[in-house]
Amino acid sequence: MRNSHVIDAIREEAAAISSPTSTSVFQPASMPYTSAVFYESLRLYPPVPFELKQCEEATTLPDGTYLPKSRIVMWCTWAMNRSKLAWGPDADTFSPERWLCDGRFISKTAYEYPVFNGGPRTCLGKKMAELVAVQVIATLVSLFDFEQIDGRERISKNSLTLPMKGGLPCTVKLRVMTSESES
Repeated sequence: MRNSHVIDAIREEAAAISSPTSTSVFQPASMPYTSAVFYESLRLYPPVPFELKQCEEATTLPDGTYLPKSRIVMWCTWAMNRSKLAWGPDADTFSPERWLCDGRFISKTAYEYPVFNGGPRTCLGKKMAELVAVQVIATLVSLFDFEQIDGRERISKNSLTLPMKGGLPCTVKLRVMTSESES
């Protein structure tokens, strides 16, 4: 809602692969910009802000750190995804373009972007989340205009997951389709 150029780009991408009478389904592969919006949203607002694991056996990490059996390792995805060292000086800025190269979606490794965890613990619903998110984002943005009611920055509640304190009060209006926006 705060980035009208993002909304416009999603609408253009959706319009390029469908028409008001088509039955095409929005797919992540055909919607790189919308996929980038989804990933950038999760980068700044990961649903699980921190993770912890316990070593089942003693191990040495690639950097040489030794972890004895039963040691607990914790990391903060929320902080990692805002690291200026990893994401650049604009790490706090919403920028879907950071996920694109020559118009193609470029993913990051689970070590760079641990939102879906990684390795044998990769989220089982990752592919479904990508598919559903792209379809929902493209459909809702194509059909409706959204306007935040109070314009305030939203904060998270303290929780295992990252719910938005007070929700996101907004108005939702059906878009008026013109012949220009339909083509």
